[in-house]
Amino acid sequence: MEKKDKEFRKISIDAFFNFEADGLDIAHKQVKLIHHTGDFPASGDQFEIAVRNFFRKKLPEKYYISNGHIIDTALSSSPQLDFIIADNFRTPILYKTYNDTEYLTYESIYSYAEIKSSWDKKYITEFITTSQRLDSFMHRSKIEPNFIEAGGKGIFVDKPTTKNPFKNPLLTFMFVGNSDAFSFEHIKELYNTTDWKFLPNVICLFDKGLIVNISKKSLEDKVFKINLYPEFIEEKDENEWILLNFDKKRSTLGTMYYIVLEHLNTCVLGYPNMLDYMQKIFDINQNNIDFINDY
Repeated sequence: MEKKDKEFRKISIDAFFNFEADGLDIAHKQVKLIHHTGDFPASGDQFEIAVRNFFRKKLPEKYYISNGHIIDTALSSSPQLDFIIADNFRTPILYKTYNDTEYLTYESIYSYAEIKSSWDKKYITEFITTSQRLDSFMHRSKIEPNFIEAGGKGIFVDKPTTKNPFKNPLLTFMFVGNSDAFSFEHIKELYNTTDWKFLPNVICLFDKGLIVNISKKSLEDKVFKINLYPEFIEEKDENEWILLNFDKKRSTLGTMYYIVLEHLNTCVLGYPNMLDYMQKIFDINQNNIDFINDY
């Protein structure tokens, strides 16, 4: 029997996220049950763990998922963050305590996020404060636009391969389980007065949609273009923050996942120099050096 020439069947990829979205829903319902018992810390942890496990299972082994502290070579430390994506192949963990608190090298960090089971307007203010403090008190070297990875530690080419000023920006976001209490009035003034580099790149309202930055001109041309790194935008008036509405949680979750994937595919990290960390940790200096030839 001769096969007829016809198009291949299209796959509904978004439906594949049904299972994971249902899992997060179950975890969120458990938050309410545990909260009613009075065990408030455990109730908050329940949803955080579910979100981390979603990304841990979906992302390749190259990426390490944690909820610890970021630390730089000066030993400045961030507060504990709910969600961190690090490069699993570049020694992300500087130290892990007996109670499993992890300190991760700043050079190995791709992304961090705050995870909340429900919306409260104070959370966005707290997020901005954390972002500003990381920018003021912590440092990591910027990867030049003409640097490419090519085995070992990479090489520099004669032309930049990105229009961005550096290749290792952080992707920061908030992930909120229930947004019934959300109002645009909670964020409108902050988004109009805060430097965009301190705002979350994305706010994921699991039951509502995603707050992202888009190009207004592209939208006029009927092209939806998300600005993954609003901090790099110079012409602010030509771009705008919007809520991308979804009527299905699976669509919100799937879109957030692919945004994270795009960042991971394009971000180029530096390498943590463990000898630099060692020197600061153990206070190695001229006072504790003895020269063999002096004896």
